[in-house]
Amino acid sequence: MKNFLGWNSPAAYLLLGFLLFLAPATGCSLVATGLWVVNPNDVDAKYEGLEKQRVAVLCQPNTALAMQYYGVDREIAKAVSRKLREHVNDIELISQNEIIDWLDEHQLKSLGEFGKAMNADLVVSIDVSAFKLYEGKNMLQGTADAEVEIYDVEEDQIEYTLDPIDTIYPPENGIPFNLAHQKSEEKRFRYKFVNVLADQISRNFYPHDSRETLKLDRFYSE
Repeated sequence: MKNFLGWNSPAAYLLLGFLLFLAPATGCSLVATGLWVVNPNDVDAKYEGLEKQRVAVLCQPNTALAMQYYGVDREIAKAVSRKLREHVNDIELISQNEIIDWLDEHQLKSLGEFGKAMNADLVVSIDVSAFKLYEGKNMLQGTADAEVEIYDVEEDQIEYTLDPIDTIYPPENGIPFNLAHQKSEEKRFRYKFVNVLADQISRNFYPHDSRETLKLDRFYSE
């Protein structure tokens, strides 16, 4: 079905022509729906430059966060890398294991030095300034603030900066948890919230479906 209704397929153009033919009689809503069926990725990427590039994803939390939520930087970087690999065409992502090994042996002084050591074309630098999993004492509700920059290693400069990312999940209300199983429930929720944040970061780099985004941000099921 995906190939049959691919955006550039003959079937897609036939369907579009048929919908335009019906438009005077049925109104614009049918045409809009048809266009979404033909090409559901209705939101363009904000930055398309990761395609055909060797990319290192680096997450940097502040010191307090790194101590309170040990390893969350690596979890976020790993999740973002996986989603970029799934959705960005012809991207070459440097292994997070290779990045971790380098960071364990070196002090991060600059993105330029890091990018050259990784032999990367671009570095996706994620600066997490806030991250927490609880709302009050009895509810699980994740919140995070992150800034994302694309660093061009050859040019030795920041090439692009995303708008600040403010994430809250679930967006309406927190989730009550059983105190007797707090650690296990926190672990499961942390995994889910890290992936929500990674989705919101990574989708800036590829076209995506706004309806699917709305569902993910409210009822993340991974």
